[in-house]
Amino acid sequence: MKFGFSKLVGLMLLCAVGVSGCSKANSHASKTQSKVSTSKVAASSSHVKAASSAPKAISPADSTQGEIRTAEQRCAHSASGETSIYVDNLKAKHPVILHNRTQRSASVIKLFIMVTAFRQIKAGQLSLNQEVRVPKADRVGGTGELAQENVSQLTVSKLLTLMIRNSDNSATNVLIDRLGGINVINQEIKRLGCTQTQLQRKMLDYQALKAGKDNVTSAKDVGSLLVRLAQHRVLGAPYDAEMLQLMTNNANQSKLSALINKKATVYNKTGEFPDYGVQNDAAIVKKGSQTFVAVVLSQKGTQRKQISAMQQLGKQLYNINFREK
Repeated sequence: MKFGFSKLVGLMLLCAVGVSGCSKANSHASKTQSKVSTSKVAASSSHVKAASSAPKAISPADSTQGEIRTAEQRCAHSASGETSIYVDNLKAKHPVILHNRTQRSASVIKLFIMVTAFRQIKAGQLSLNQEVRVPKADRVGGTGELAQENVSQLTVSKLLTLMIRNSDNSATNVLIDRLGGINVINQEIKRLGCTQTQLQRKMLDYQALKAGKDNVTSAKDVGSLLVRLAQHRVLGAPYDAEMLQLMTNNANQSKLSALINKKATVYNKTGEFPDYGVQNDAAIVKKGSQTFVAVVLSQKGTQRKQISAMQQLGKQLYNINFREK
């Protein structure tokens, strides 16, 4: 019995030592695994930091937007007075706008009168072939020749052509009356969402000017209208196409389109009022499947500097958007 008991005690001691050995081994393995995991986490963290510190690549769209911004700044610097600019190449998420503000519209306001006319044509209230009386009270000077012509009435189509292509002030005044007056046109401007645009007087109404009433707009308002027109989102087909057709072969190609009009199709409307140092141009420029919209409004400036700056901007935008050197 003593021998058996001694053997049993010895066996129990051996088992205790064995269990203790497994526990130490497991503890060692756990510590080793923990070190490996920590090392992996540190390496992963180092990789993330390295990746985040790497410079981000500039997308072609961002690069183009930057070039447009630089061209706009050069134009505004070269043109005297207060100059605001809007450019949209129709591919970027946002247009590039510089110094947007409410400014004297001059004849650029005639774009909104044109849209009002086609709104009424679409609604069946007016037709292009409809004859409209030309009263003496609406005959004024400035641009256009209707004031000197011996005619008593003209079609809506002819009046629109004179107003847009020739910037005829008399034809514009006749249309304002026929469309229902200044308030009706301002209602259309409001419908278009153009919050900085307002028709406050007829063409060459100097009494209204002396009373502080002038026609105003902004580069953003005009630019957004032209973008929608280029995309046929103003009144839809066929009305937008007819308005674009009116804007081709504009008599005044001395500004944005002066250095590019033989290379692309240009739809534009200029405005000028030298008495107040105003030179404006609003254009859609298309070549193949690519299109960009540019609007420059400049007031309180010097005509020579303003026009030269617009010419250079038009050329630079053409090269940037169509990638020509």
